[in-house]
Amino acid sequence: MSEPAADFSAVDHQRLAELAEQLRENTIADAEVAELESLLADSAAAREAFAGLAMLTADLRQAQGRFPCPVPAVARARIGRRSFFHRWIPLAVAAGLTVATILAGRRFAALPASRGALVATVSNASGAVLFAEGRPLSATVGHALGGGTLQLRSGLLELTYASGVVIVLEAPARFELRHAGLLWLAEGNVSARVPDAAKGFAVETPSARIVDLGTEFGVSAAAGSSEVHVFKGEVLVTNASEPDSLRLSETRATRIDTKTRTPTGIGYEPQRFVRTFDERASDFARLVRSLDPVAYYRMRITPEADRLVDVSESGLDGHIHPGSGAGTSVPGRVGAGLRLGGAEARSYAVVPAFPAAPEGTLTVCAWVRAASRSRWASIAKHWAKDRGRSQGGQFHFGLWHDEGSLEVHVHDAAEREVGVRDAVPLPIGEWQLVAFTLDGATLRLYRNGREVASAACDGLSPNAPDALGIGVKLDGGLVPERNTPGFWDGVIDELAIFHRALTPAQLLALYESAP
Repeated sequence: MSEPAADFSAVDHQRLAELAEQLRENTIADAEVAELESLLADSAAAREAFAGLAMLTADLRQAQGRFPCPVPAVARARIGRRSFFHRWIPLAVAAGLTVATILAGRRFAALPASRGALVATVSNASGAVLFAEGRPLSATVGHALGGGTLQLRSGLLELTYASGVVIVLEAPARFELRHAGLLWLAEGNVSARVPDAAKGFAVETPSARIVDLGTEFGVSAAAGSSEVHVFKGEVLVTNASEPDSLRLSETRATRIDTKTRTPTGIGYEPQRFVRTFDERASDFARLVRSLDPVAYYRMRITPEADRLVDVSESGLDGHIHPGSGAGTSVPGRVGAGLRLGGAEARSYAVVPAFPAAPEGTLTVCAWVRAASRSRWASIAKHWAKDRGRSQGGQFHFGLWHDEGSLEVHVHDAAEREVGVRDAVPLPIGEWQLVAFTLDGATLRLYRNGREVASAACDGLSPNAPDALGIGVKLDGGLVPERNTPGFWDGVIDELAIFHRALTPAQLLALYESAP
């Protein structure tokens, strides 16, 4: 056959041939029927190629259809040369082919998801629970996946294609690995990194087809609409009912609803997509490490999903309690972050054996983004309400009561509570570097590298409960305090704790070093 048209790539041509062969063998699944119909509806070149394949294949059944298929000249020439193909003349001359009619009356069960040619391999996973057509499926690293309907019920899943394409799926997601050049995304979030050699890789949703032009991009699919956010390069956004395709370039985003199929420009939000499992080096992380923290929680994505890793030399690892499922890895301010879902989700993290600051000096800092200002929302608390049981605590860091302003209070050397708070509520939906320091004489509160409040504080109590709560106030043990647990609603990232007071210049340098 002649070279494929511009809107019908070599990858599409190869896939069309695969589908035609499955159709001939009567081994085509329902999802692939829809894929074939989509290919034929979207491209005149695809219809012409399919007619040619029909004439060159001995066993496809004759049918009438809704897709007009002009007979290619090369196919007509072959008819004259080989009498074997004479029985295909009526098909070529007829109005066309219809996949639905060809398959009318077909009776066979859906094939298992791992059937047929393998498409991609699991290259990373974090708490991934994967199902194939209602049955559990392995999501271990190295497991190869084929076609069929897949459902990621929880966690994160990274898949790598032989072409070098890498995709990261976030639960909940329903998708199909249709072939090496196409991912069907019915629901969920996916990010894709496509090397130059794999240009033309596409993600299809119920409302659009997103074709890579050498890019890194994210797609979010839902029942009513799809969104595309381009991190690098360009993509082509197309659909069958809108002839005017959209070339979407770097740092732009669009939404396509399922009714109009017309792209609408929206705000670019790369933070909504997990793009890599790797916690990449950054100036911020290097600076934190150089300041010798006693604990540093970068909120890394781990295979276990519920493990909280301390990357300092102390190795004070903890445990993430996902609650109703909100406690998951999401894009953070620097790498990944820990998403916690507030009182409704009851998600939080605990470090079971966390040491008290021995010298009466302390710094706690973290990047936070609040989705709401829940009552007494907790960032990090080495504290307990029942002082008789827990021997009080050293610090209580979060938001003030219902006002939602940043606050900290500590027990001084005489076990008196000393507290300070910001004058304004913490902004919603914005990353903020929050910190407090205690140098033995003064308690200072910082936001984005600037001091916002201070008070005299004579030392620090040596008494504290065993466990540190992150995104929660504990009851003196390992579970949330009953009355005011103060679950955090939003994202916490890069939590670092120092048993000394950082200087104002060091805190400002941390703020300015973030990417």
